[in-house]
Amino acid sequence: MTRMHQFNAPLEYSYRSTRIFSSGASDGFHSHPHYEVYYFHAGECTYIIGDRVYSLEPGDLILMHGMTLHRAHPVPGGLYERTTLHFDPSLIRSSLHPDRISEVLMPFDELRNCRINLTGDIRAEFESLLLNLDQLSVHSGEFRQERMTVRLCDLLYFVAGICHGIVVDHRPSSDKERHVQHIMGYVDTHYMQDIGLDDLANELHLSKPYLAGLFKEMTGSTIFKYLYDRRINQAKLLFQFQPDISVTEASRLSGFKRLSHFSRIFKQNVGCAPDLYRTRLHRTQ
Repeated sequence: MTRMHQFNAPLEYSYRSTRIFSSGASDGFHSHPHYEVYYFHAGECTYIIGDRVYSLEPGDLILMHGMTLHRAHPVPGGLYERTTLHFDPSLIRSSLHPDRISEVLMPFDELRNCRINLTGDIRAEFESLLLNLDQLSVHSGEFRQERMTVRLCDLLYFVAGICHGIVVDHRPSSDKERHVQHIMGYVDTHYMQDIGLDDLANELHLSKPYLAGLFKEMTGSTIFKYLYDRRINQAKLLFQFQPDISVTEASRLSGFKRLSHFSRIFKQNVGCAPDLYRTRLHRTQ
């Protein structure tokens, strides 16, 4: 049974979620300030992080620095079982051994958005840690929050051990993945400019209908929706790290030619106007 847990601290845990994918309800790239541990149990799913595309297999562990634009694209209506953990690194730092903090957070800070396929005893132990975290989360006994933090630290120590000395291979496993990564890499580099299908077709030496269809197949999004999502994500980053930036300047630096267009797209994607988002963001910090 799927369980979503929201704790007092900036920690959210969803164990073996099997919610059926609905393109209308969860269609869109997104980012968040928290680190994320994502584990794929079963189903058929493509995962997109930045300009990387992964065709997932059971046992795949993804470690994310959440501010990178990302989204899952499971087969609509099919089985999609995963466990996700979002946590604020500032929560964890005070609970880790001071000499180990950089090592434990290294997979998120340095490897940044990597996939590792777990097998054998390592996979079994990791899945046991996920189950133990879920079992403790439904208890209401004394020191529950403290025990959850200890379990989370144990999980992160285990992940750091897996990642120690690892060399992450980001090469695409198929021509389709390579083409989609090329498209997203081009968008990521040129999002401040006017981009059309002609530009992408010339860049990849492929036909426009093939490019559009392939991107939709692999990501569940159109190329131009991805472009707008990339621009809005850039604006969110600007608002977070440059508190005094004006909405007009954020619009320009995100690649929008007209402020009214930026405001409309931002509200569609985020749910509020950009000036209100900026105010709320820094009110909570």
